[in-house]
Amino acid sequence: MRNPDFLPIDFLIVGGAISGLTSAIALSRVGHRVTVLDDSDSFDKTPLAAGARIPPNASKVFYRWGMEKRLRDVAVRSQGVLFAQYDSGSVVGSHEWEEEVLEETGGDFLLIHYADLRRILAESAREHGADLRTNCLVVDIHPDAERPYLTLSTGEVLTADVIVGADGCHVPQYHVRRSIMKALHQPETETPMGLQLFNVIVPEAALGKLNDPEMLRQLRENGKVFSWFGSSYGALGFPIKEPETGGKLFTLFVYVTRVDKDITPGSADKEQLLEWLTGCDPRLVTLAQESVKVICIPMVERPFLEEWVHPQGRVIAIGEAAHPISAGSLYAAGMATGDSAVLGRLFSHLHSREQIPKFLNAVQEIREGRVQRVIRAATSNVFAVNLPPGLAATRDRELRKQAEEGVKSLNLLTGGPGSSEEMMEVRISS
Repeated sequence: MRNPDFLPIDFLIVGGAISGLTSAIALSRVGHRVTVLDDSDSFDKTPLAAGARIPPNASKVFYRWGMEKRLRDVAVRSQGVLFAQYDSGSVVGSHEWEEEVLEETGGDFLLIHYADLRRILAESAREHGADLRTNCLVVDIHPDAERPYLTLSTGEVLTADVIVGADGCHVPQYHVRRSIMKALHQPETETPMGLQLFNVIVPEAALGKLNDPEMLRQLRENGKVFSWFGSSYGALGFPIKEPETGGKLFTLFVYVTRVDKDITPGSADKEQLLEWLTGCDPRLVTLAQESVKVICIPMVERPFLEEWVHPQGRVIAIGEAAHPISAGSLYAAGMATGDSAVLGRLFSHLHSREQIPKFLNAVQEIREGRVQRVIRAATSNVFAVNLPPGLAATRDRELRKQAEEGVKSLNLLTGGPGSSEEMMEVRISS
């Protein structure tokens, strides 16, 4: 039940991906007036979209927000992971998710097409009262201690009590992040890591060409994530469903080196991908040859914001706008959702405007330490970090050990039973 002293205010959210939509849900469901601005044409379709993974800490929150049936209808519930050598394809380890552990976390490990995830989050945001606007290109941010505002490319000026920057860091222009960095005099460094991620869609029919009945059974029946390790390359493969039709698809994350200094993500052709797969597991080559969609994402190192809240007031960055994560990371969805859940929980207690700056600053205070711990742990977790080149240059025995330890730590990193920030009691005095 809402507190009778609750004060609803206006939020403008810049960005309509996971961070933007989950923050819209978290804020609108507790009674605030929320508008989401995105520069895309639609929330129902996402052109540059492929496979994605939702860890239990994120799906747990989505379920509590009323999306459980819709997500389960369009996702594949992962049952575990298989580890194989990159060159020979020899399976050197495996792990089954334990039902008791998943039940304790309250969520599922879901494999999903990103377009479906974004569409469902948008539907939920609208149902909770948020206004979602498309074709809104933000060109300037104007922080203010009382009423910040922003300017669109059309010249339209929009004001709110709070502006939330959820426009990420991978695709320019990410104005909120840049505005805060400029005000803090924090260097805006973007350092290419010499790696790139190919996110690939493969028709399910292509699996029949693998000539490997056991792998085929594992992938089709158990929703297994198949992981390839190598000294110079790495890859993940897992089943998903096609948006709209629900047909079966397969997605690949392939990590290889990159010489080009261009850091802009975009579409690629499969010939580019195949050039990097010489000498690897023939099954991986077969899948890549049948690909129908390839997205290339250069991997770039970007710094965390020193402060998430603009020093001139009432503009906050969350998700990857505040704390960038490597492309394709298992933890991106969980970290974004955690930020949003805390933001919504804090502002559910709002009863005076004097609390606004306190609540905004509290988001970083609550979240920053946890985000840093998770990302540090993820860099040493071969499963979570998606096997970028150089992390798997070990022999079979050590590989098995790393794989087992990486999977065992998954529950810890995703929060474990009852640790969701969405459920925590936040008490901040006025």
